[in-house]
Amino acid sequence: MLVSFNWLKDFVDIDLSPGELGKILTMAGLELEGLEPVGEPISNIVVGKILAIEPHPGADRLSVCKVDSGSEKLSVVCGATNMKEGDKVPLALPGAMLPGGSIKKTKIRGVESTGMLLAEDELGLTDDHSGIMILNRDLPQGADLYDCLPLEDWVLDLSITPNRPDWASVLGIAREVAAITKKQLKVPEIEFQEKGPPIEELCSLDIKDDQGCPRYSAGIIRGVKIGPSPFWMRYRLHLCGIRSINNIVDVTNYILLELGQPLHSFDLQRVRDHKIIVRRAEQGERFTTLDGETRTLGSETLMICDGKRAVALAGIMGGLNSEIFEGTEDVLLESAFFDPVTIRRGSKRLGLSTEASYRFERGTDIDGVITAQKRALSLMEALAGGEIARGILDNYPSPYRPEPIPLRVERTNRILGTKISCQDMQGYLQDLGMTVEKADEDELKVFPPSFRVDVSREADLIEEVARLEGYENIPVTYPSIRPNDEKELPELVLRDRIRGIMKGAGFSEIITYSFISPESADILEAAEDSELRSFVKIINPLTVDQSVMRTSLVPGMLSTVRTNVFHDEKSLRLFEWGKIFIGRKGEPQPLEKTMLAAVISGAVKEKTWYDNERLSDYYDIKGAAEALLEDLGIEDVSFRRQARFPGYDENDSAAICSGDKVIGKIGKVSYNALKAYEIEKEPVLLFEIDIPALMEYMPDKVTFRPFARFPAVYRDLSIIVGREVEGAAILDIIRNAGKTLVESVKIFDVYQGKNLDPSKKALAFRVCYRSERGTLDGSEVNSLHEKIIEEIRKETGGTLKEG
Repeated sequence: MLVSFNWLKDFVDIDLSPGELGKILTMAGLELEGLEPVGEPISNIVVGKILAIEPHPGADRLSVCKVDSGSEKLSVVCGATNMKEGDKVPLALPGAMLPGGSIKKTKIRGVESTGMLLAEDELGLTDDHSGIMILNRDLPQGADLYDCLPLEDWVLDLSITPNRPDWASVLGIAREVAAITKKQLKVPEIEFQEKGPPIEELCSLDIKDDQGCPRYSAGIIRGVKIGPSPFWMRYRLHLCGIRSINNIVDVTNYILLELGQPLHSFDLQRVRDHKIIVRRAEQGERFTTLDGETRTLGSETLMICDGKRAVALAGIMGGLNSEIFEGTEDVLLESAFFDPVTIRRGSKRLGLSTEASYRFERGTDIDGVITAQKRALSLMEALAGGEIARGILDNYPSPYRPEPIPLRVERTNRILGTKISCQDMQGYLQDLGMTVEKADEDELKVFPPSFRVDVSREADLIEEVARLEGYENIPVTYPSIRPNDEKELPELVLRDRIRGIMKGAGFSEIITYSFISPESADILEAAEDSELRSFVKIINPLTVDQSVMRTSLVPGMLSTVRTNVFHDEKSLRLFEWGKIFIGRKGEPQPLEKTMLAAVISGAVKEKTWYDNERLSDYYDIKGAAEALLEDLGIEDVSFRRQARFPGYDENDSAAICSGDKVIGKIGKVSYNALKAYEIEKEPVLLFEIDIPALMEYMPDKVTFRPFARFPAVYRDLSIIVGREVEGAAILDIIRNAGKTLVESVKIFDVYQGKNLDPSKKALAFRVCYRSERGTLDGSEVNSLHEKIIEEIRKETGGTLKEG
């Protein structure tokens, strides 16, 4: 919220600088987000008096003004038409540095112009450029403009927490300042005369929904003259981010900012039957609001109606059919309290949020309705003339009666770690506008005021005591924690280990939303019975794209890749640890499973002067998965081709296995999935690991394996087999046949092409033989090697490659 520093000083004496004030407010929970000086003096701007206005001899739209600057009479060419002889206006003399540039003596269409007559926006005061700024005729000509007008100010940008709607006003913030600085709060006096007829003769009021509208009041002022507001009001509204409309509407906005009470003014002559009815909208009812939009309403929206039709969305926005316009003479002024839940639902349903709905949704001061009504009527009378009707219509069937809240002094000090006296606590709460009675030596009975909708229990009062005592004055203490004999959850230990391994391998961790689009299963081409389609629907989703709980981490990973690629970051190594949610028929809760997913995209080696670029491929992601599983101590890991996985390329994907059990998936993302995410030009590889399945194979402890004492014997083996034979199958044959003497075996070459049957491929293996009991002799190794070759021939039909 934007707040004028000078406006605050109308309510409380402040002997602090704006910066110091912002600091103490921040420490009290009202965070200062910005502080900006405004209206800083500009030299060579004086009060000028227009002596004569003559047409410009060379331009129809310009005039030549004779202006008394106080020390001399100047000729100034001007394009505005709103001034007249005798007016006092801001005059920029040569040398003045305005926001738009410096002022110089010049000739305009052949006529000499010394200086410039200024509009408010040219001075940087408001956004008004409708004409020259007209000053009070009592100001002495030649005087420095900034000595005559209180323009210099500071604007505080304060962040208001949702539970403190009373801070959404100058009065509310001033009340906080007064309590913190121990100063007296000054409330403006309200003075006006009710010279009109009794209001009951002019208007009637009927509340058909007192739950949605617990209080509604109406006042009437007749014979007003619509026109611009005085500069002081327009200036304050502008500083607080509100555009000036006219004197009647500006008053309602001024009270909104000053007291936090939204008001609405109707043209009384356009209110049919001079009757106000508050009711619920009918389902499908249509209504045109002040912004010109015609909206379709639901039964959750509260309406303000006259005798024939709706005239406003209660607490949100008025209607075109009853707005104040230039010909308005009689005004009906609404001041009400609307149920926060009702306004919030209506505002969200319509997608329409306003300054009024912001405050009503959080809770306004139900006891401040009439005060705001009277304050607004007095300002309207002062600024627009008119005659105020006698009395105010006020429908308030259930007046606010606060329930006392006990505050235990000893408990408060125990929670805060302080030694605040009962008397000090009582003083703090009274400074905040609360009524406090002493129940006994250790207990206070507190009655919260109507504007403190956030105070309902003892904990709220303890927080207020802490704020007024000063958080910086509360000693730092540590809670006594009993040591826990229970071990940390294994899954959390594993998560931390995996994070360290993945980061060490160059991967960056991401966290994506648990909500995804139901179309994600279609994009991944999941079968109709796939668990990827077992969505848990969100009752109140933010968007259609986040309307179901995720059944896979893959959509979030690919969305992140797309975002990065769109920002020209193509070479990525990302991983995510998170839960997926599989809906179960007949079960109220879904199956929650922790998964790990990692993705590699783009190039793994950038192009340099000494080497070419290399794009990522299947073996890069496979290497990352192997390194992870090896570091975790998972044994007997293999990668086996299985039926196609949703979202994966069927020719470049495999199941990650430990023994005979599948613990994950790995491979290249399918072209159709990449195209749907608009990243088909980049290679994208990923793997997923089922954490519960992985944990079954996690060793209980890591044990040291001594280095080999005896030398190894290496043999190479080249086999020609059918293309359909997987290398993993041959690796299993070699390990099983070699038993304890085969220490390791690796594929080091694959050949398919010239001089080889197209249905065949050649695989080359390097086998490492080693014994833990002694040095192997050649005959023993040769015998075992021949046995392995025979087993491969028998099970695969392969033949040795010659040469």
